[in-house]
Amino acid sequence: MRCSVAELSTERDRMVPSHPDVLVIRNNTQVNMGTFSLGAGGANPRRPVTAQVVVAYPGSADSTTHLLRLGETFPIGADYWYFAGAHFENAGRWRVTVRRLAPGEAPPVVDESTAVTGWRPAQLQPFGQLDEARLQALEQALGRELTGDYRDWLAETNGAQPTEPQWVPGAPFTLFPGRPLLGVHPEYPAYDLLAAEREWRVGKLSTDFLVIAVPMEGLLLLRLTDPHPGTVGFLPNDLLAGPGTPEVIAWRERQVVTTGLGWSFGDFLGRLTPLDAPTA
Repeated sequence: MRCSVAELSTERDRMVPSHPDVLVIRNNTQVNMGTFSLGAGGANPRRPVTAQVVVAYPGSADSTTHLLRLGETFPIGADYWYFAGAHFENAGRWRVTVRRLAPGEAPPVVDESTAVTGWRPAQLQPFGQLDEARLQALEQALGRELTGDYRDWLAETNGAQPTEPQWVPGAPFTLFPGRPLLGVHPEYPAYDLLAAEREWRVGKLSTDFLVIAVPMEGLLLLRLTDPHPGTVGFLPNDLLAGPGTPEVIAWRERQVVTTGLGWSFGDFLGRLTPLDAPTA
C-alpha cells in the first residue's frame, strides 16, 4: 500500500528517538543521541569563556565543529542549541552544558558569572622572556637540563608573579606576589632560580630536583629525572632541618608531596587558581 508524503514523514518522525533539551558533555567523552552525537573538543575558562562543540552523525563521515561563546547557537538538524554553561575542576577536567531552543525561541542572554562555575585560571604576571642562549647558560650553571614544558614556559615568561594569592586546592602552600615562580633574576635573589639552587637545594636535596618557588611553607620542586620527570612536588619547611647526608636526603625526597600538584608543569599550572576561587 502506498503512503502519502505526510504519512511517510510521520512514520519517520516516530523512528527518531526523543532527546532531552539539556546535554552535559564531559571532557574526553561523547554523548550519543542516536541520530547525532556531541563531543566537546575543548573549553577555555579565560574570559570570554569558549567551548568547541563537535556534532557528528552516526553512519556518516560528516561532522561540524563550532567554536562558541556563552549563549551562541549551533544547528543540529532542524533544531538549534546553545552553549549554556561550563564547570571546571581544573584546566584538564571540565564539563560543558548545551541546551536546545524551542521552535521560534530566541537564545537567552547567559550570565557568565553564574553560568561558569568551579576552578578559575591563575592570575600570573610574566617577568619577560629568555632566549635560547640564556636558557643554555642557566642549564650550564645548574649542571642539568630542564624538562620540556617547564623549559618552554620559562622561555616565554622568565618566571611569573601572582597578582593575588594562588594555590592548588588542598595543597599546603600559597604563592604570593612576593613569593613567585622563579626565573633568571640575578639582581633579585628572592626571584632567582640559581639563588634558590644554592640556598635551598644544595646540601638538602639531590640534583634530581629543581627549586622553582619558595612559598612561606616550604619548597615547590620540579623533578628533572626518572621515574617521573616533570612532576611538581612540595616539601614542607619542617623537613628541611638536619644533616645533608645521603641517607637523610633520600629520606627527605621520599617525603616530597606530589599527589594532586601536577604530573607535569603544565598540569600544575592548570590546577593553580586564586586562593578565593571555588574548589569544586
